[in-house]
Amino acid sequence: MVVSSGSSVEGSVVTFDTKGNLKSRHAKRKESRQSCFTEHRTMVLRGSLVLSLMVAIAVCSSLAYTQLSASEENVGIQTYQSIALSATAGAKAITDRKFQGSDAMAALLGDKFPDASDWPFITFDRYISISGKIASLSSSGTLGLIVVVDPEEVGQFENHTKAQYEAQKRPEGSGYSDFGFGIWKTDTSETNTYADGRLPDRTGKADWGGKRTELDVVMMHNQPGASSLNFNVYSEEDRGIHIDSIYECAENNRLNNDSQSCAVVTDMLELKVKPGPAGAMFQPIFPANDPTEVVAFVGTSVHWEEVLTNVVPDYVNGLMCVVSTDTSAYTFKIRNGDPELVGRGDRHDPTYTSYGESVILNEVNTGAATSAVYTLTVYPSEEMFDAFATDSPKTVALGFAGVIAGVALLFFGYDYLVRREARQRDEVLEMKRRFVRFISHEIRTPLNTVCMGLELLQAELRAPKGRAVTEESSKNKDPDESSNNRDISKDDIDFWLNVSEETSENAQVAVEILNDLLNYDKLETGSMELEHEPVLIWDLIEKTVNQFRIQATNRKIDLQLQMERPFGDTITDVEETSSADSFDPYNVIGDRIRLSEVVRNVISNALKFTPEGGVVEVIAKHIPDGLLDAEPAAVDGEEGVLRERAGCILFSVKDTGVGLSKSQLSRLFNEGVQFDANRLQHGGGSGLGLNIAKGLVEQHGGLIYAESEGLGHGTTFKVELPLYSFSGEDLKRFARFDNCSNSTEPTDLPSSLEFTTEDAASPKQPTTRRVLVAEDSASSRKMLIRLLERSGHVCVPAADGKQAVDAIREDLEASRTKPEHIPIDTILMDYEMPLINGPAATRIVRGLGFKRIILGVTGNVLSEDVEFFLQHGANEVMSKPVSYKEIQKYWKGHQKQE
Repeated sequence: MVVSSGSSVEGSVVTFDTKGNLKSRHAKRKESRQSCFTEHRTMVLRGSLVLSLMVAIAVCSSLAYTQLSASEENVGIQTYQSIALSATAGAKAITDRKFQGSDAMAALLGDKFPDASDWPFITFDRYISISGKIASLSSSGTLGLIVVVDPEEVGQFENHTKAQYEAQKRPEGSGYSDFGFGIWKTDTSETNTYADGRLPDRTGKADWGGKRTELDVVMMHNQPGASSLNFNVYSEEDRGIHIDSIYECAENNRLNNDSQSCAVVTDMLELKVKPGPAGAMFQPIFPANDPTEVVAFVGTSVHWEEVLTNVVPDYVNGLMCVVSTDTSAYTFKIRNGDPELVGRGDRHDPTYTSYGESVILNEVNTGAATSAVYTLTVYPSEEMFDAFATDSPKTVALGFAGVIAGVALLFFGYDYLVRREARQRDEVLEMKRRFVRFISHEIRTPLNTVCMGLELLQAELRAPKGRAVTEESSKNKDPDESSNNRDISKDDIDFWLNVSEETSENAQVAVEILNDLLNYDKLETGSMELEHEPVLIWDLIEKTVNQFRIQATNRKIDLQLQMERPFGDTITDVEETSSADSFDPYNVIGDRIRLSEVVRNVISNALKFTPEGGVVEVIAKHIPDGLLDAEPAAVDGEEGVLRERAGCILFSVKDTGVGLSKSQLSRLFNEGVQFDANRLQHGGGSGLGLNIAKGLVEQHGGLIYAESEGLGHGTTFKVELPLYSFSGEDLKRFARFDNCSNSTEPTDLPSSLEFTTEDAASPKQPTTRRVLVAEDSASSRKMLIRLLERSGHVCVPAADGKQAVDAIREDLEASRTKPEHIPIDTILMDYEMPLINGPAATRIVRGLGFKRIILGVTGNVLSEDVEFFLQHGANEVMSKPVSYKEIQKYWKGHQKQE
């Protein structure tokens, strides 16, 4: 570490290092130049790195663009081939399923109506539902039943069909034409007077010169309201010639005793149900008992737009699909995965003919001579290859540049973050050092007083004994008597008492700092549990103010109190009141001890920051419409009984101290503000008190805030807590209110250290108890036993957990074998002990059958440590330092429970 000096040598300012050596300004300039050189070298290296990265960006980007541009065409071709194969395979699969569906339907009908004599007057009420399922499974839009009707049976057939439509619950008008219900054919000539272009057809003679005299009528259809119902398929040549071919095939099979399929697929035609290029498949039905006689057909439509739907992904555009037979062809273009009809003929771009991929769609082995063969051929187009010719080369090239630039940015960002983390680590280390210095100072300061006071008492008590303690002893003292043999005067006793009080007070200051740290941890982790009981807040404030009167008097501060109770006159600090004579129906529901901590903290802060001759004014008043957002609350043990709101209490503490700036006000309730306290503070503390108070007040549904006009103008702290209405009978039911009774006896000692030898020797003690004191610290064990024995109790010492267990085992055995034996009544069990720790020893003792009181004693007062001790069998856990009054308090509470 270099320490600057203001001296000069020959006109040069010098500095001193830790060994006292001199460094001239020349040496400093040399160090500065070296530092600049190092910084310059670092900048050059960073610049070289940036230049290298830029060259890498240029080279990598160029190579990436060139390679990707060269391979993009191949990628496009491969992608097209993959799509083309998928499209052809998908279309063939759909077509095959359609043919399989019609074949399955024909077989089903042939088995269901096995006799040729049953036809065409069959009854099949469930045809719609069954054919619909088969059509769905086979991707077929239509499955029609076409029956062969003799012209002489037309009338009977039409009546039968009409009844069938009614039984099948087809829509009204099914099978009807303008001329009425019956078999029909198409006639678009001008002589036809029917608007729908249909004429009755009953003769069975086809106008186109068919070989057969029969009617092939669409009797049933999977679509309930199909427009083709009652249509004579044989009346049209593009369908009739294929029916003649089916009959020829069936006859050949009969003559040759063959079973070849006679199914037929028509050439391109227009369907009755949907416009657009399509084909129709007729599957003959042979009854099971007459397998050579054709009685009907299953008609299936093959609409090529449907076949090409969903055979390619929806992102495909520009794929040309040509569906062709030997006599005709139609071209479709795929857009966004769906086919659009381009027109009749093969319309693909000849440039891409070599890329064509073909598949035969209906590879059906049939004996029908007129059956057409359909072929699907797919081709790419310029539009499709344009889609493959993306901006990938450019994008990848820019990506390379971006990646390298990003890596550079990451590097510099990482460098920045490392340097920032190093700074933050230094800041954390500095905060830790400041925290350690603060804790060391704030705890060593009161402990210094404790140590000096104890040392002084030891020196005083080591003086020769046998001196009379009288006020007259000084008058009769021999002037030649050695100073070591002087008598003890009343002044000596007062001095010793004062030293002991200051020792206790400073010890409690150290304990309170540790308690603040622990309470802060509980609030931060959400493990602080509050009681919900009626708190006589008015009496609590009055009692707490009275406890600070001696402290205020010693510091020459005027501590004033003004109470504006809800029912009654205003009470000032010059009046004496008693809670026994007054009754306040409006009180707080919460934790009395925690609220007392809040009040003490605010008053204590005001006294710390107020100089001698200053004034601290405490005012408590009722605000009828305060804290309207606070909700009704219930007392522990009365769940479901919500107390009515009664406004709030406003508790304010105004001092004439140093005041606070706006910056200090903004962070006043943050943790650790004490660490940066201004130089005008007159007291110590953990810096967590106000943060803890804020958390406690908010958990009670209240508010805490501070006001100040600036430095030198004092500060006013205000606390608002919701009030609830209680009756006198309600309050009598809560025994703990005995502890809230007002006392005007002033004290500035904490309750945990309010112990005197008179208390210990008080004749009002309960029956003598036999206490096992398990404590590994010999001095603590010795003093605790001394306190208990001075109060009339009998103690059994134990230096570790094993000795404690052995002592209880012997005590329980003696209780069983010796009727006169007085058993151990209470165990004071330390947490950290050798051999067996406190919780483990407690569990063992409970296992031996010890049913009486076990009080855990520990310096580890985190919530999880306390809960761990309780889970092992302790009735209560007390934090160190232990006071006799705390032990008494538990004994009294235990007696009430019994």
